[in-house]
Amino acid sequence: MKDLSYQPNLIARSLRRKKTNSIGLIISDIVNPFFSEIAWSIEYLSFIEKYSLFLCSTNGNEEKEIFYINQLSEWQVDGIILISPKNCNAYLKILEDRNIPVVLVDNESPGCDVDMIGVDNYRGGIIATEHLISLGHKKIACITGPFTDNPSYDRVRGYKDALNKHGIEVDEDLLIAGNFDVISGVQAANIFLEKGERPTAIFACNDLMAIGVIQSAAAHNLVVPKDISVVGFDDITLAKYIVPPLTTVKQPMREIGEQALNSMVEIIKNPNKACRTITLSVRLEERQSTQMIKREQS
Repeated sequence: MKDLSYQPNLIARSLRRKKTNSIGLIISDIVNPFFSEIAWSIEYLSFIEKYSLFLCSTNGNEEKEIFYINQLSEWQVDGIILISPKNCNAYLKILEDRNIPVVLVDNESPGCDVDMIGVDNYRGGIIATEHLISLGHKKIACITGPFTDNPSYDRVRGYKDALNKHGIEVDEDLLIAGNFDVISGVQAANIFLEKGERPTAIFACNDLMAIGVIQSAAAHNLVVPKDISVVGFDDITLAKYIVPPLTTVKQPMREIGEQALNSMVEIIKNPNKACRTITLSVRLEERQSTQMIKREQS
């Protein structure tokens, strides 16, 4: 076999064994470091487990998501990991009908019989907001993700509950929906910073939007954190290198990837195993984008 440089026919072998030793990974946005860092972890472990990985990035487009689901189905992958899909329940039903194992990441689908991997987003919203409150801030704005996004919804719920807990009234005018990218962070911050009475702190529901806030502040001749404090969510690698380094709620992205891949491998080896929901903890990474308030608030 070595002398003839023989290569086994993997397609024929797969048909015989009814296994392809391949996994599909569908993510919303490969450019977003949150997704790319999870994808890195999944790819790394897939190689160790001897699985080929098909990576599909959809840009949050439902048409692309269903296209890739159909393609991966035709390629007879052994399972699919879905990260932040748009139309979660519909996709899960399709894959269930096709008997393709699924692991769901960064989203929820109550009542569906699949493994779900995520973090305590609600707790993260509380941690971020209470950190700002502990520094004396009362006029705290929030840049959310899309209102249909489950993780963002839970972070905002934590933000509101933290305010209520500390006797601070929730001002709906201090909530603006972004799109988890830098430009939407800039645009939302522009609105906040051009108000007659601007907030003294902003909690952005991911780091990219928080970076946008810092850019907007600089464009308005404001210094972070002297003039306005900023907290993000994710702790992407870039967060510690921007100026100032970003205070943020840390998601264990590599562990999320590890749990997703390990769950998928377990399901492939034991299709009858009980499904489970894994919720990982978050914590505050305090850096230099927040500080004690210097002036009185109304």
